[in-house]
Amino acid sequence: MPTLPQLPEKTEVCHVEADEKLNTATDYKYVDENGAPGEAVVEPEVEKRIIRKIDGRLLPILTALYTFALVDRTNIGVARISGLDKATQLDVGTRASVAILVFYIGYCLMEIPSNIAMKRFGAANWLCFIATGWGLLTLAIGFSKNWQTLAVLRAFLGVLEAGLTPGCLYLIASWYRRYEVQTRISIFFVCAQFLSSFSNILAYGLIQVASDPETGGWKYIYIIEGAITVGVAILSRFIIIDFPDSKRNKFLSAEEIATVKGRLMIERGTAEAGKVTWKVIWGAITDWPIWAASIMYMSGACSIYGFLIFLPIILRKGLGYSLVLSFVLTAPPAAFSVIYAIGMSKLSDRYKMRGPFMMGHAVLAITGLAMIGFLDQSTPRYVGAFLGEAGTNGVIVTGMAWCQNNIRSDEKRSVGTAIQIIVAGIGGVYSALVFRQQDSPDYVPGLIAIGAVMLLTIAMTPVVCFFLRRANKQADAGTRLIEDSPGFRYTI
Repeated sequence: MPTLPQLPEKTEVCHVEADEKLNTATDYKYVDENGAPGEAVVEPEVEKRIIRKIDGRLLPILTALYTFALVDRTNIGVARISGLDKATQLDVGTRASVAILVFYIGYCLMEIPSNIAMKRFGAANWLCFIATGWGLLTLAIGFSKNWQTLAVLRAFLGVLEAGLTPGCLYLIASWYRRYEVQTRISIFFVCAQFLSSFSNILAYGLIQVASDPETGGWKYIYIIEGAITVGVAILSRFIIIDFPDSKRNKFLSAEEIATVKGRLMIERGTAEAGKVTWKVIWGAITDWPIWAASIMYMSGACSIYGFLIFLPIILRKGLGYSLVLSFVLTAPPAAFSVIYAIGMSKLSDRYKMRGPFMMGHAVLAITGLAMIGFLDQSTPRYVGAFLGEAGTNGVIVTGMAWCQNNIRSDEKRSVGTAIQIIVAGIGGVYSALVFRQQDSPDYVPGLIAIGAVMLLTIAMTPVVCFFLRRANKQADAGTRLIEDSPGFRYTI
């Protein structure tokens, strides 16, 4: 069986002459920086085997880390119905909104610096460091005596968690081709959402340690879940793989690494990361497709934070379910969203389309939010949670993938990914502000405010698709160069 020949040393800066739209990496030609032609063949079975190895090593541990990140940032919802409000006087005035909002200040500020640091210190080292830190902070919240301490600790929690989501997206996009990315992002993201929903069931078990679960159980939620996070973080140091150009990757052979780099060169003209400079940062900041995908992702972020933080309260106090059911009933909508998001992502990757799927997800999300907010009976309102959470997760994973697809270079991707998560963090702030304490327990104004942002996504999508398609036509006609590459085309 023929194998991939050793690539020239300078191919990391090559220009690829293969058709960008080909769905297979079996045969391609390239030209290195000295103008020397080369050719490489990637056997499909070898390629599939390598992808399976990457999937098995990368996706489970990143999903685990993101699961506990979601648990640690959103368990304030179940903690509040387990005695946190009374113990810290959190339910007075706007204190709850402040405690939720301060998380996003550091979260928004540290995205780009964190991605730069991850590239400098290595993905395994950096992700282990920040996860250990936020696990310890979560544990410390369990000893809070007042709401001010809680708010300060959550602010630092945001600083450390800031690096996880953009870091994971950046790392995933560094290993896969464009139309493999959304399926992997959906597995990483929605599986974490699903698993984190079971944290409410775990939390119900943890609060039983307290003599009075409804008044003192919140402490055990934070202390034990924080300790678990620290354990997973330490383990992650030995499992996470670094970027394809890192010499720290020992789980693939030299030939397999060469194959990975060859696959990436088909689409990017490079398998190596360039240096993040101010020019690169400015190029990402002024790139409108990044901002378009980021705003769409933000609409999903607004909604998902609403589901994660406020759904237990809506179930308990708004729909009238018992404490036990309020913990348990958050899991089924999350499970449904996993099936929906992964299925839709596979279709989106297969048909190489993002825009039409984005619109469908947003419509479904608005339908679910309207059912929760405006129907009278508990059961139909609960069904709305299934539709709303499924559509929301669809918007998020499609927005993530759309942003990654329309960036060619690795260094620009590190900045663009951080910009997207910064904008999503602003969505978290928005969510904290519109879900006001005085609107509890139904939070109808908050649901309307989130639905309005989803409507913005529906309005933006056809406009974005029009301009992306026009840019591609101009590139085909030779009157425009996209991403400094003659062969690069936007995903629509």
